Amino acid sequence: MTNLIEVAAASVLDNPIWHSLTGAHRALALTDGRAARYPADVSPFMALPADATPAEWEQLGRLADGDPVLIMDAPDSAPSSWTLVRHLPLYQMVATDALMARVPREDPAFAIETLGPSATDDMIELARTARPGPFERRTPLLGTYLGVRDKGKLIAMAGERMRPGGWTEVSAVCTDPDHRGRGLARALTERLIDGIVERGERPFLHLVTENENALRLYSAMGFVIRRTAANSTYQPA
Repeated sequence: MTNLIEVAAASVLDNPIWHSLTGAHRALALTDGRAARYPADVSPFMALPADATPAEWEQLGRLADGDPVLIMDAPDSAPSSWTLVRHLPLYQMVATDALMARVPREDPAFAIETLGPSATDDMIELARTARPGPFERRTPLLGTYLGVRDKGKLIAMAGERMRPGGWTEVSAVCTDPDHRGRGLARALTERLIDGIVERGERPFLHLVTENENALRLYSAMGFVIRRTAANSTYQPA
C-alpha cells in the first residue's frame, strides 16, 4: 500500500476547487463574496475558503440557487440546518519526481486525438456509459481532453479538471466497458502528463477510496497518496 506523503509547496491542494476558481479558472467562476462555483453545465463543484464564515455559507447557498452543494473537504462551519446528502471518501494522489522525469514512450498502436467541440456529443455518450464522475456538456472547457476511437466511436478519454496554482488534475479517465484491458486509459493519462509537465505544472488526481483497481494503476504509474479527502453534498435549508 502506498504511504501518505507530503509534497512541498502543495498547500493549494488542501482546497483545490477554491484555488482553481480563484486562479486559473477565474473566468469560469460564479462568485458571491468569497464563495465560488462553476456554472452547472461545466461542473457541479462549489467552494469556500477554509476559514469560511456563516455569512459566506449563506453566500454559497445563494450561488447554489436550488442546486445541491457539492464541495470538497467542507469547512467545519457548515450550517446545522443544511442536510448532508452524501459523503464520498477520496484519495488525493500526486505525481512523484520519477513520474515527472519519465521519458515519454513511443506512440501506442492506437491513435490518440485531441477532443474539440465537435466531439462533445461523443464525450457525453462515453461518460454516460463509463461513468467517470461528474461530466457536463461544457466540462471540456476546464482543460485538454484526449481520446481514442474505434471505427469512429469514441471508446476512451482522459482530461484535465482542477488547476490550482502549479498543478493540474487528471480527470474523466474512462474506457468503454467493451474495450477495457487494452491499456487505453494508461496511454491517455501518460500523454496528458507529458503535456502538463511540458508547461511546468505537476499532475494530481482524486479517486474513490474503494476503487482498488484504479489505485493499483496510478500507483504503478508513479502517483502516490498525498492525503485522504472527501466530496460532500449538502442540500441547503
